[in-house]
Amino acid sequence: MSAANNKKKSPVKITAFIILGALLLAALWSIFLKPKAAKEEYLAPVITLYPQWGKIEKSIRITSQVETGRLITLVPRVGGTLILLDADPGKPVTINQLLAQVDSVPYDLTGLQAQSAYHTARSTYERVSNLYNNQAATQQQYEEAQMAYEAAKAQNDLAQLNRDYSNIRSPIDGIVLMRHSTEGAVVAAGTPLITLGDLEDLRITASVPEIHYRFFAEHWEDMPVRMQVPAFGDEEFLLQSRSLAPYVSPENRSFLVEYTIPDAATRGLRPGMFANVSFVLESRDNVCYLPFKAMGSQNRLWFVDENKRAQFIEFIPAFFNEEVFQIPKEYGKTQFILEGQHFITPGQRLNILPQVPGSAGAPLP
Repeated sequence: MSAANNKKKSPVKITAFIILGALLLAALWSIFLKPKAAKEEYLAPVITLYPQWGKIEKSIRITSQVETGRLITLVPRVGGTLILLDADPGKPVTINQLLAQVDSVPYDLTGLQAQSAYHTARSTYERVSNLYNNQAATQQQYEEAQMAYEAAKAQNDLAQLNRDYSNIRSPIDGIVLMRHSTEGAVVAAGTPLITLGDLEDLRITASVPEIHYRFFAEHWEDMPVRMQVPAFGDEEFLLQSRSLAPYVSPENRSFLVEYTIPDAATRGLRPGMFANVSFVLESRDNVCYLPFKAMGSQNRLWFVDENKRAQFIEFIPAFFNEEVFQIPKEYGKTQFILEGQHFITPGQRLNILPQVPGSAGAPLP
């Protein structure tokens, strides 16, 4: 009986195994053999630009300030009470104009006393000199009278000079820049009273690192030099060479150059204004160039090929300034990647975004 039952169950078992095998094959097919949906290729977003053509200037920029060629601070040579100070800032002055006066009464009295002593000594000297010539006075008497006369004359001259020194006059045609005191103040000799300047003679003095001395020594007179003053925005001033220091300062390893600013006063410049001075060391015209922003890591310049895929060339700039660098002219019509080059790989397809304002939109002919 058991043997017969086993024979009857065998077809059922076989059918079950067949069904399980079919399900297993179906599962394996769905996992390993079913065609996968093609993934959509990622397009890297980039911003591009074409090279620009024009002039590149290689320069150094040094900060300085506007100065007047003649800056004079007036001081009294004698002390006393200041009874006059006619010097408001901004007031034009002319040469020999009386600007300040120290009370001269004490010096007038001293002058009168010295003048009286001088006349007495001169009269005595003349009388003794006549007696000496007639052999009626000794050599000693003559010499004593002569020395007394010369001393009295010197005292008189000094007293008259001090009277003149009580008046302080302008030594130049210019303008009052600063007023340092007030009327009624008691001032000593050498106390600053007024600072004068000449607005028609404004200059720039710059301290240049000594590494550039040889180049400046050869080209400083014809080197283009431009100045910008922050208070005047983008306005430029062309400077004219005036002097080059014949030595290098050992304290800061630099040398001084001085330039004049033509028409500075009429254009509104004033002494003390902060300035940026650019010295053009070398310039090249009609060259092809890119901004340094386009340079990727490891000196790579990335560009878009004819299939809109990313490629790069290795490039080390030979001529450049602070903002741009020159590239060979054969790359003048190449579309370079300005932004996004740090996140792409060679041959990757690109999504070229609208260009940034101010960048070239198409290759130049």
